[in-house]
Amino acid sequence: MASNKRRRVTAEQALALFRDLTDVETDESDLESDRSSSSSDFRSTSRTSGTGVGGTDNYESDTTSSDSDEDDRGALAQPGTSHRPKRKRQNGARSSNNMPISDWRSVKAEDRPVPKTSLDFPFLPKNRNEPGVWAELTADSSALSCFRCLFDDEVTNLLLDAINRYAQVQVQKHTPPTRHSRYSKWTDLSKEELFKFLAVLTAMGIDERDRLEDYRSEHMALYTPFHSQMFSQTRFEMIYSTMLHVGEPDSERKAKIEPFVNLLIDKYNNAFTPYENLSLDEMIVGWKGRWKYKQYNATKPHKYHIKSFGLTDSSTGYVLNLLTYYGKDTSYDPETDQNSGHAIKIFDTLLKPIGKGYHVFADRYYTTRALIDHLISKDIYYTGTVQVNRVGFPPEIKTMRLGHMESKHWMTETDSIFCLSWKDKKAKKPVVLASTKACADFKNKGRKSVPSSIDCYNQNMNGCDLTDRMVGYFGLQKRRSFKWWKKIFHWILEITTNNAHKLYVLTRPPTTKKKHLQLKFFKLQLIEQLAEAAAELAPNNAPVNPSGGRPRTNPVERLEYTKHMIIYTPEDRRCRVCSRPGKKIRTNFACEGCTGQPHLHPKHCFKIWHTQANLPN
Repeated sequence: MASNKRRRVTAEQALALFRDLTDVETDESDLESDRSSSSSDFRSTSRTSGTGVGGTDNYESDTTSSDSDEDDRGALAQPGTSHRPKRKRQNGARSSNNMPISDWRSVKAEDRPVPKTSLDFPFLPKNRNEPGVWAELTADSSALSCFRCLFDDEVTNLLLDAINRYAQVQVQKHTPPTRHSRYSKWTDLSKEELFKFLAVLTAMGIDERDRLEDYRSEHMALYTPFHSQMFSQTRFEMIYSTMLHVGEPDSERKAKIEPFVNLLIDKYNNAFTPYENLSLDEMIVGWKGRWKYKQYNATKPHKYHIKSFGLTDSSTGYVLNLLTYYGKDTSYDPETDQNSGHAIKIFDTLLKPIGKGYHVFADRYYTTRALIDHLISKDIYYTGTVQVNRVGFPPEIKTMRLGHMESKHWMTETDSIFCLSWKDKKAKKPVVLASTKACADFKNKGRKSVPSSIDCYNQNMNGCDLTDRMVGYFGLQKRRSFKWWKKIFHWILEITTNNAHKLYVLTRPPTTKKKHLQLKFFKLQLIEQLAEAAAELAPNNAPVNPSGGRPRTNPVERLEYTKHMIIYTPEDRRCRVCSRPGKKIRTNFACEGCTGQPHLHPKHCFKIWHTQANLPN
């Protein structure tokens, strides 16, 4: 009886056997000869036990010296494997719409004339002749005027009606109220209070604090009299936390916020006509609470978020249209074919208020051949990066290996679509880009040459990212909230302020200082002007303190001129700083803006009084 011997397979023998099992084009006679030679070599090699790389046992096979070639080959087969050669899939076999992929031809950048797309769409903005600011603004328009072009009386009345109607329903539900209930002290919100409320919300975005109570803290490091002067703590929390509502009292799901957002979007398009280049991308709002349509993406700045799609002007970052994602309930354009792809639905919805001849830039999430053909039929240019496994693009982009700063170009037979594969020196993989308005030339960027289509994409794709960055600087939407629609409300309010800032910058004269064009400067001006507008709306016969307690005055009337000037008064009065319980000191000097209410002198006026009146400390 033959003894069993352990055999070891060398790397060369294993490679030869692997080729024998997988090569489908090898002749059958050659295959049999290779197998026999491999088997003989395999049987003539001695085997010793050992451990492979990483501590794994080396491959072992128990055979006898009298085994045939077929038995040896059977011993090499692994469980679950098959010797039958796999059928190679033809390119384009997965295409659901039988889209042709053979209509691409390779072109070279050295060709003269330089290959470029042949589409020529006229630039026709919808209902307008020229792009730019169409609101009634001049170089002397204030920050409030720019804001009111978007947040006008129609939006204001909608918000006031929604809050007051919702409050009436809540008060009836809590009747009779408990002893310390907020509902028993509720009065309808007025336009004056709404302006002050918007001013406080804008200030809260600039000065971020953990709790609402911190804004009214009397600690020396946190004391800010502005918030206490605008609202009492109870009244502000009643509006901010309890009664804030922007839809019908019984509205559900997207009806809570969508009509308000759509109204603001109409105001955006009425005030500004975009320039030729547009950017379409996702715009997310961080949200970790419970919500049916909450999204998760670990690559985003906020892993858990509310997803929206935004259309912005590439040169200014002005937001033109928004589409919040509500799953199957997303409000796509009803005129769009419901059987079309997801990208086509998004583009048709966001591009509805836009005319023809525009150039839209997007990333590879949206780029499909069906979308490009659809936009061509609507006379709209498109440029976007491409996933290499998308159907309808040159098949070479899947397997092509490019060297340092090397590029390849393709054009369709009709010269309507241009495709580029280019590898930068810092990239591990080449970037693939498709465009209907591009050419194969290069542009010098510093010490290297970059394809002009890549440079154009980099210059115009950052519109949504620019808006996200500007909104995130002083955005109130970063505050924690238990209601998803409040997150969207604060976010759309920040976008409105950001768009108003764009209008403000575009209408300034060229000689304006850069620091006067910054977003923070604009917001500070807006806060002051909202407070002044609220003071003008305040009735003259309003009670000093309708809620009782320590007497209060309207602080906005005192600060109307935003300056405190020292004056001499014929009547002397008691000094709040120098007087003591057992010693009263009187003075004839006071602040011009505070003479009406001497008991409410601001603390920063005391130094002026003591300096000019030479009063003892």
